[in-house]
Amino acid sequence: MAALTPQPFAVLLARMVAELERERRIFDLPRRSFWRGSDALDLAVRPHGERASNPAGPAAGPHTQLAQNLVLAWLAGARNLELKTIQVLDQLTIPRPCIDAPNLGFNVEWSQELPLEASLEQYVAAWVLIHALRHQGVSGGPPAQQDTRFDASVGYDLEGIRSASVARFLDGLADARGSIAALRDRLPAGLRGHVAIEIPARVSSTVTLSTFHGCPADEIEHIVEHLFARHHVHVVVKLNPTLLGYEQVEDLLRGRLGYDELRLDRQAFETDIRWDAAIAMLDRLAGSAARAGLSLGVKLTNTLVVRNHRARLAGEQVYLSGTPLHVIAMALAHRLAQASGGRHPLSFSAGIDAENFPEAVACGMSPVTACTDLLRPTGYRRLPRYLKALEADMERHGARTVDEYIVARARAAEPGAPAAASARTTDAGSVRAAALRNLAAYAARLPLDPRYHAAQNRGEPRRLASRLSLLDCDSCNACVVVCPNDAFFALPTGVRALDSWDLVIVGREIERRPARFEVAREEQWALFADFCNECGNCETFCPEAGGPQKAKARFHGTRASFDAAAPGDGLLVEAAGDRVLARFAGRVHELSRTAGGERFCDGLLEVEFDAGGRIVAVRAREWREGHVLRLWHYHAVRMLRDAVLKGVNPVSASFLPAQAPIS
Repeated sequence: MAALTPQPFAVLLARMVAELERERRIFDLPRRSFWRGSDALDLAVRPHGERASNPAGPAAGPHTQLAQNLVLAWLAGARNLELKTIQVLDQLTIPRPCIDAPNLGFNVEWSQELPLEASLEQYVAAWVLIHALRHQGVSGGPPAQQDTRFDASVGYDLEGIRSASVARFLDGLADARGSIAALRDRLPAGLRGHVAIEIPARVSSTVTLSTFHGCPADEIEHIVEHLFARHHVHVVVKLNPTLLGYEQVEDLLRGRLGYDELRLDRQAFETDIRWDAAIAMLDRLAGSAARAGLSLGVKLTNTLVVRNHRARLAGEQVYLSGTPLHVIAMALAHRLAQASGGRHPLSFSAGIDAENFPEAVACGMSPVTACTDLLRPTGYRRLPRYLKALEADMERHGARTVDEYIVARARAAEPGAPAAASARTTDAGSVRAAALRNLAAYAARLPLDPRYHAAQNRGEPRRLASRLSLLDCDSCNACVVVCPNDAFFALPTGVRALDSWDLVIVGREIERRPARFEVAREEQWALFADFCNECGNCETFCPEAGGPQKAKARFHGTRASFDAAAPGDGLLVEAAGDRVLARFAGRVHELSRTAGGERFCDGLLEVEFDAGGRIVAVRAREWREGHVLRLWHYHAVRMLRDAVLKGVNPVSASFLPAQAPIS
């Protein structure tokens, strides 16, 4: 299994500063894609009394486990960021690929892939970087559009959540002063000025609880009580779609929406918490929260267990997300709101996209987070569309705030209501009542909406007959934008065409056989292997066969990472390019700079080149009959090294000097 290896905080900060200054982007997100909020509209929400400048963000998942992921989401407009779920078992072996989301979403991964200590550092690092960007006004929006919340997410049972390691993790989010100081202390002097600002010590005051199917109500209740008492945090209980009941989910999924290929697991419904027990539990916990001076919320929903019919992922079962889950989760939200009278604040994450994001906000959901949609082409750049869609609908309804929007949407649905039925004054009771009316209407019409039906959700990404190789491809850029971890990046190399040689050992001679090195595309595509966990999402959307995560140039950040990836192909740039290790077909090649040019060696044959790349000398370290050294590899490694060091990317970031202030 590919292991994630986060970059040091100093490297991330140096890259962020240099990339913005030189290339007008951060972590490959162009500045033109940064979210710029409106001065005229106030999208702010207050989940659990804590202000966020808008309701949008990434759900706990692949977009929230590394620092750069969280920064990317924030730059694109997210102001509610749900950190990837952690658990006491922080040394997991997860099947690869673990994500299959060509249209609907399927996955087999669930919690953070880093050790708890490393997860804490990534979350605090993101918190610091976001506040540095906010202080500098990098997003370009007004200050009122910058307020940001981090929600912690924990699982999965009482014993694990009560463990010392999970307690240390949650304590570290509650008071991050030590972690923030440690990050600052490890910075070189030239970078410390970027974070010489006041950064709130409390990273998160809310914990979302996620439990496995079959977790009994009394254990969930004990976990929440523990989080109230020990950590004094607001708690959001994430419920499973099974709570709606097997018959209703089956009717929606296969009957009304037509997903005949999907098969539910009846046992998951039979062993999961039942409706009456859940409602009683939530009522008791709401009372406990009130006594503790805290709040209790409900998040809808976890993914849905279905039979693995596509067989791209391992195992008999997979977790369903995306379009059909939106309909199911909204039906559950409506039923829960009816039963509770809207007493429990609802947050939502199921099949959210730009089209239905305003609908969820109008139903009083906050925050409203997405995952599957962000795995599709354009990736993080999809988030601004959510907010633009909300702003446009607010303007249509004459609303300036989210509360006004909720009320105006409800009034607009009344018979004879004018097109813009805004409400300039709103109280909590009228907003709640309006949200309930909006939710009832939306949940009722969803199963009738063709965009959620199977017939419109069976498409697959385009495919070509070609197969990927190290150099040259369709150059569609899909791998860059669909990768949650910013592992892929473009390398401007230019077109190349030159004569080369294959060097072959024949007896005690080295025979030169003519060959050709050609590069047809102006840009090549590479990835930073330390950020790649081989989730498989890039392969889903790549039009060519072979998988970009396997075929394209894989640069490693450390010798340990490079060695651990053996015998797979890969590259390691050391000493600012003075030495490059490149593994091809299991054999390590070394390219090093010399006083007069370069040396290229695969352990058996060694070639000296002058500064222009012409052969000066060839020698054998060992005479192994028939051994071939392809100088195609020399030209490829040289070209990739020069290109990767020319721009700002995860590889060159390690060699960047301290930069001028962000501007």
